[in-house]
Amino acid sequence: MELVLDKTRIDYSRLQNSKLSFHRNTKARPIFHYTSIDGLEGILEHKTLRFTNIKYMNDKDEIFAGLDSMAKACNASNEEHERLRSACMNNGAQTFVCCFSVEADSLPMWNYYTKEVNNQGYNIEFDDKKLVESILRNNPALDGCSLSFGIVDYSKDNDSEYSQIITSEILASMNLSLSKFFLTVARGVLTSHPAGINESALTDWEKKIADTEKKQKLNNLPVYFYNGEKCRFEKKQSGEYLCYIKRDCFRQEGEFRIVITVPDDRLAELKEKGIYKFRVGNGILVPFIELSFSSDVVKSITISPTVKSDLVELSIQDFLSYCAFHVEDCSKFIKHSSVPVRF
Repeated sequence: MELVLDKTRIDYSRLQNSKLSFHRNTKARPIFHYTSIDGLEGILEHKTLRFTNIKYMNDKDEIFAGLDSMAKACNASNEEHERLRSACMNNGAQTFVCCFSVEADSLPMWNYYTKEVNNQGYNIEFDDKKLVESILRNNPALDGCSLSFGIVDYSKDNDSEYSQIITSEILASMNLSLSKFFLTVARGVLTSHPAGINESALTDWEKKIADTEKKQKLNNLPVYFYNGEKCRFEKKQSGEYLCYIKRDCFRQEGEFRIVITVPDDRLAELKEKGIYKFRVGNGILVPFIELSFSSDVVKSITISPTVKSDLVELSIQDFLSYCAFHVEDCSKFIKHSSVPVRF
């Protein structure tokens, strides 16, 4: 059965012939993927990133943190809350996430990713806009899937700024739609019965509507959703914001993430193409998708403060050459953490 694409889903045939555009206030942001030496090797050699199924992330409350915060913002009853939880777990699609940090040299992140042999850790710097565009253009198998990216909000006591803004904006949008409808009706009456409507009052009304649209706080949320019809990233009221809300105890991560939602009926095809896979992690089998990117989106590599050997830097230079990364100046491309560490 042919998959029917809605406007939020990737239409690769349309993307091939279009320039990808971003919300006008979207500024390029450096993001950092902290990883082990094994992770660094795999990412550079194969030029791929792994997107883990969100149900298997290290935060066991993924999705539920956002759901609890949204339920509180909406004053949902316990029964409504449980129905929402059930709906989120049975929505006919699987969500996969690749995590980064906006922190370039974070001691908590180094502590987390330097647990392996010799305490070696690294982070890979990307340009967020170039990376998401590269993922879209290099993975035609994602046709029919959804993609978004943005910064995570951390919810303390189920009070998430994202959920509060989204809830208030949905209500404000409903009122705005009604205002626009009645304004259109009034304009029609003015055309047929000029004496019955005060035109200056309608002009003031239009100005108030325009001012209200400018004040909408949804545009302040640093999360962007791909629109398949327009080949652009934009803001949405009904987007998958639950994937961007976590418990406050993870705040030190300063997380940025790319989220891809795959309809269940696409998983078999992604498996055949070698994109949908499983790996062993913490004693369980973890599902993930592995997606390609272009080498030019990698901006730098930083070596953790626990690594003191000059041979490490030389090995990275040789490996970059082996993997066909064209780096003009390795002294600027390969960096060392400035965090002072006492052994």
